[in-house]
Amino acid sequence: MSDFDPRAYWLWLQHALGAGSSKPNRVLEGWNNLEEFYCGGREAWLLEGYFTAKELRGMESYSVSDAQALLRYCDQIGQKVVTPDCDEYPAPLRQIHNPPCALYYKGALPDFSREPAISIVGTRKATQTGKTIARSFAYELAKNDVIIVSGGALGIDTAAHQGALQAGGKTACILGCGIDTAYLAANAALRDTIAVKGVLISEFPPQTQASGSNFPIRNRIISGLSLGTLVVEAAARSGSLITADYALEQGRDVFAVPAGIFSPVSAGVNSLIKSGAKPVSGAKEILEEYPEWIKSKFFLDDTKTNVIIEENGAKCGSFKEDKKQKEICADKFSPDAQILLSSLTNRPRQIAELSESTQIPVARLLSAVTELELEGAIESHSGRRYSLRRS
Repeated sequence: MSDFDPRAYWLWLQHALGAGSSKPNRVLEGWNNLEEFYCGGREAWLLEGYFTAKELRGMESYSVSDAQALLRYCDQIGQKVVTPDCDEYPAPLRQIHNPPCALYYKGALPDFSREPAISIVGTRKATQTGKTIARSFAYELAKNDVIIVSGGALGIDTAAHQGALQAGGKTACILGCGIDTAYLAANAALRDTIAVKGVLISEFPPQTQASGSNFPIRNRIISGLSLGTLVVEAAARSGSLITADYALEQGRDVFAVPAGIFSPVSAGVNSLIKSGAKPVSGAKEILEEYPEWIKSKFFLDDTKTNVIIEENGAKCGSFKEDKKQKEICADKFSPDAQILLSSLTNRPRQIAELSESTQIPVARLLSAVTELELEGAIESHSGRRYSLRRS
């Protein structure tokens, strides 16, 4: 077995116990290594006394040969796999209660032991102000060499990834499904961009479909990779609050952007602040928390407007790459994006209306929307409406 890959033991254990399990820690406490544990067989596993019948069946029905085949398949489809015995395994995840047995990724995996990361999360039903704030925070943090971590969902997550990409920085998108799964078609173009300019990461193997139970499991990785988690907008029962809870459990910092008390997406954020989260109004306040990590260049000068929070709620200024609004060169966009750009005005229009006027199917049009949003050429509004970005 000279070509045997020891990562197969970790994939076997992950398959048997499921994503998010803390039992691998118990296995490693009682055994010298996973190979020894695997070779112990059912009798030895039963003696451990903490495995369920379902887990024992998983250990018996799935072999390291199956795991080897999965590794070969990942190689064929361009996904890389990292396990805790690999040097490139993210060091911050070794510190959490239940580190993943395996991470599947596509793109360039940063060295999280040497490069600081901040996660930015919030509601999928974000306001335009909230998305602008998230994008601005991400932009400024990424300009200061901070990796932006988020979950790739609509709303705040998307804005955070966009801000990092617009800054030319690094962003990590942590998925609650297999990387190859056709999940959330509206963000397919964004994921494709992140796979090239950042990294897509999942604890779930290829072809794993998204399910509601996957996302809380995924959230511990978002917080675990990061020095701190910033919550921009969140209702009282927002899933982003789960990420904030994980951050606290993991000894990470929690930051929150204050919001008006009458906003439907403010209750969760304001509750976090009452519970001790640090209120912040700009990226500089986050950077100042980590002087030992971040030799900040503080790109927060007069060429860019920092986020300003007023007493009556959140108000965000726009950020610019120079003192004049950067002109948009339409020629660099795809044909669909060029058609869409020429059809838009300052009046927000619904996606269905734009599809009819441009004769471009909605699915393709949404990809064009993402392409233009990444370049800051257009603005999104509630009700899937879009307009040219105002100066």
